[in-house]
Amino acid sequence: MSHNVTAFYITTTFVVMGVGAWLLRRARATDDARMMIRMALDLLIILVPLQMFLGDQHGLNTLEHQPAKLAAIEGRYDTAQPTPLTLFGIPDDAAATMRYPIEIPDLGSLILTHSWNGVIKGLKEWPADQRPPVGPPFFAFRLMVGIAFIMLFVVVVGQILRLRGQLWDSVWFLRLCQWVAPLGFIAVVAGWTTTEVGRQPWTVYGLLRTADSVSPSLTGADVVLSLACYVVVYLIMFPTGIAFMLGLVRRGPEEQEVKPEIVESGLPNRPFENAARAASDA
Repeated sequence: MSHNVTAFYITTTFVVMGVGAWLLRRARATDDARMMIRMALDLLIILVPLQMFLGDQHGLNTLEHQPAKLAAIEGRYDTAQPTPLTLFGIPDDAAATMRYPIEIPDLGSLILTHSWNGVIKGLKEWPADQRPPVGPPFFAFRLMVGIAFIMLFVVVVGQILRLRGQLWDSVWFLRLCQWVAPLGFIAVVAGWTTTEVGRQPWTVYGLLRTADSVSPSLTGADVVLSLACYVVVYLIMFPTGIAFMLGLVRRGPEEQEVKPEIVESGLPNRPFENAARAASDA
């Protein structure tokens, strides 16, 4: 659960940084925009490496408790010791083989088991009806990891530019912040796909199959109708929410007018009375 919470923080923080970059490039609310970028970089330089560490620990947990899922994520059909790291390939579930694999020898054992000689069980160790489909978790996991390294690159480069005093003048980096702003959402969906498809055919791993989790009173028409209602609701809700948030971004932060009768000589004359008046004016 902790790595999911961290992922949501990272996703939100990249959006904040992207909005700050958009405002700064247009010379609007520049002080607020710089603060948004500074605070985002300070938080992300901690959260992104932390998320990588938590993901590694979650991988060890998956190896112990859901080994078939890990085999699907790695596209491993045959047990191997030591195990190569499969960077890319084309899974073929029908033939139970990885076609055109690009692999680094032994590195899979080191990353997945923290041992040069660690063993990773292949999917052939399980009956065919207990194996998850390999394609979705295999590709989704690599998409998620690729985005993680892009995020780490952006954060490190941002900190370097900041230390050199070049952060606010690097237009290319500000554009980059805008481009990577939505990547967190893609990574979260990819992680969800890896988790949910990778544990199939189980709802409760090893105990309750997904096919047995559906109430016998439900018909196919009931499921289709329910799904259609969800789709309609989300097709209305998401575009509306996105349009509203884009409107907020385009308007930018609103500067508050300081009333002369509230502040005199830099200090409030009657702090409580003036605070109440300011609240009513707002």
